[in-house]
Amino acid sequence: MLSGKENLMNMYRHKQTDFVPSTFLDQKGFGVFDPIEKGDPAKGGYDAFGVRWIMPASAGGAPIPAPNEFVLTDITKWKSQVTIPNVDAIDWAARAERETAPFDRSKLVFDYSNGNGVFERLGALMGMEEALIAMMEEPEAVNDLFTAITDFKIKYAEKVAKYYKVDTFTYFDDIATARGLFMSPETFRDLIKPHHTRLYKALADMGIMPVYHLCGYAENIVEDIIDTGAVAWSSIQPMNDIAGLIQKYGDRLSFIGGYDTSGQPGYADMDPQVYYDEVHRCVDTYGRPFNRAYAFSGYIMKETLDPKEMLQGFMPMIEEMGRIRQADLAALASH
Repeated sequence: MLSGKENLMNMYRHKQTDFVPSTFLDQKGFGVFDPIEKGDPAKGGYDAFGVRWIMPASAGGAPIPAPNEFVLTDITKWKSQVTIPNVDAIDWAARAERETAPFDRSKLVFDYSNGNGVFERLGALMGMEEALIAMMEEPEAVNDLFTAITDFKIKYAEKVAKYYKVDTFTYFDDIATARGLFMSPETFRDLIKPHHTRLYKALADMGIMPVYHLCGYAENIVEDIIDTGAVAWSSIQPMNDIAGLIQKYGDRLSFIGGYDTSGQPGYADMDPQVYYDEVHRCVDTYGRPFNRAYAFSGYIMKETLDPKEMLQGFMPMIEEMGRIRQADLAALASH
């Protein structure tokens, strides 16, 4: 029987799984956002690009750029208005040792998540509306900035590879709403896809599997995601035909998520049975029918800045997935 880590690694490699993997149970994540340079990472502050972030309780502590405080006002002047951070300014050895020491990498997949991909970073620098306009009106300048950001991300990933020694690297670059992409698929292919591809190739050359975090409806670019070299689509939501995608593409791309974060199962203070039922729906719809290319994950919104309360919000999912795991392992042991 596979261990939890081995089972999840099989999922990333599009191989058969013994039981339904879960990133909650089988993975330890580090990172998430580009470092806060001035301020408290738990409360917000200025990042190394000069963007000020706030963490409103209404968003469950998720950071957002401070409204109407734009660093970049003219995309054609990005070289004079945007500072590309120096990755050597971070004490990577001390940071990695402090964060990884409590965890056993022989039992857990180590993942480093990094937010603010090229599109997200452009929106953070100049606001979403201006970012989309810039992509339409000044694609060459946007491409040049995206190249500089990707150069930074590759140097960043090299430090992660050296000091964290992770198995996977999850790259956050949300480009979609629940109804579709923010831009046309052609614009994604022309302006964003090449930079994802370059980063993912660099990661693969480092021996790290690249994972693309993308919320919203985006199944119309799934073949493009495969082309970039991503091994998995993380936080896939059920407005996409997840079961159909696993069946069609599961030998080339894996899918993490499935939980209905936009509906009642994503709300805090629901009857716990709502959360339990949604976990079972995911396992029974996406996991057990295929036994490959799927891992469970989800999110429940808790309006708080207290880490303990945030974790409490996730516990119904985690606990129910743990019960399902025990039942699956018992069934395997009996055969």
